[in-house]
Amino acid sequence: MATYNACDAMEEYGVDLTKHKATNIRKSNIEEMDLILCATMSHKNIILYEYPNLKDKVFTMKEYVQAGKEKEELDIKDPWGYDIQTYRFCAAQIDKCLEKLYELIL
Repeated sequence: MATYNACDAMEEYGVDLTKHKATNIRKSNIEEMDLILCATMSHKNIILYEYPNLKDKVFTMKEYVQAGKEKEELDIKDPWGYDIQTYRFCAAQIDKCLEKLYELIL
């Protein structure tokens, strides 16, 4: 279940997280996916440790949308346990990545 702050921050983007439930990657169809975008390098490294055959499909969100540009901090920090402003900041980072991703796939 998403935290109250996560629900509130995402509601500002028109996204309802009240029924969100995390899925363990071992119980997913991850090996069938074309692209896997992670929030952090740590998440990426965990996936690559478990599924080294996916190395050409796994990126952080920032890494994927900034291809060809100078590398900056590649993590979107986990806001869990922080205040609503931190959740809003993280949501804004994700939104910016999604806008760039949308431009890339058009």
